[in-house]
Amino acid sequence: MQNITVAFYNVENFFDTIDDPETQDEEFLPTSLSEWDETKYLNKIKRVAQVLDSTVDGVNLPDAVGFCEVENKNVLNDLIFKSNLKTRKYISICSTGMDTRGINVGFIFDTSIFDLMDSEEIKVVNDLLPYYATRNILHITLKFKTTGEPIHFFVNHWPSRRDGEMETEAKRIYAAQILRNKINELHQKDPEVKLIIMGDLNDSPKSRSIVSALMANGSPKSGSRELFNPYFELYTQKKGSHYRQGVWELFDNIILSQGFLNDEGLHFKKGNAFIHDKDFVLFKNHSTGEFKPNRTYGDNNKYFNGFSDHLAVYVKLGY
Repeated sequence: MQNITVAFYNVENFFDTIDDPETQDEEFLPTSLSEWDETKYLNKIKRVAQVLDSTVDGVNLPDAVGFCEVENKNVLNDLIFKSNLKTRKYISICSTGMDTRGINVGFIFDTSIFDLMDSEEIKVVNDLLPYYATRNILHITLKFKTTGEPIHFFVNHWPSRRDGEMETEAKRIYAAQILRNKINELHQKDPEVKLIIMGDLNDSPKSRSIVSALMANGSPKSGSRELFNPYFELYTQKKGSHYRQGVWELFDNIILSQGFLNDEGLHFKKGNAFIHDKDFVLFKNHSTGEFKPNRTYGDNNKYFNGFSDHLAVYVKLGY
């Protein structure tokens, strides 16, 4: 059996150094307090590439990657062409959402593995909730060349908990409902449709937004419209992808439709969902013994030349 690898990575404030007058990107410019210059930008590219190049058996690049907190398509293209990612035939797709800071979701895939069939942005707007500008959901349809089957990818970055978990829960539930509506449309056309939902959902696998609104859980159910979340099991093992207020949270998930749980075409087997928690992406606080993601910046704009405040996640799919 052979495998492909699909990854997701919240790359934390992956901005270029050019001022965009349409967004509030002033925090990441050469003239800002962070002094975000070309050297630091190229270091960030190198760091992100280093993580991606150690996902597949610790030494290789994934075949498709979703991102959040990227500024624009230029950043994704710089990542591809100014790092070792240029050894693969990647192309990029990036959303152009409503987030006032200018952070978007993006996607790259290897054109020797997949053909692009379609892409669209799904807006997450609710007039009944207090105004907020959030990221669009990126929906990409690819054809897996080996089997000819279409695969639907959804890249998400749901509203944050910055103003409180319960205070912001309705926003994440609404994002989940918007996504679920699209999934229902696809299921109606093909009950065995293959869907990969990835993203920083800012909720854990047991949250209402994921279990109830998105209808994703840790139980394989052949023929069901419910989704299978392989990160549910890792969550019960107290694994995490983001260290928040002294606790590891598993906000970054890759969720699959039940169509991946048989042996036909691309398929998923138990034990093939991972969190990229290798030592080099972690910072150890020697006074407390705590481990946390090694970030690009710390408090007061202190530059650490790290990676991100999130860990990457990835799954292997066999064929």
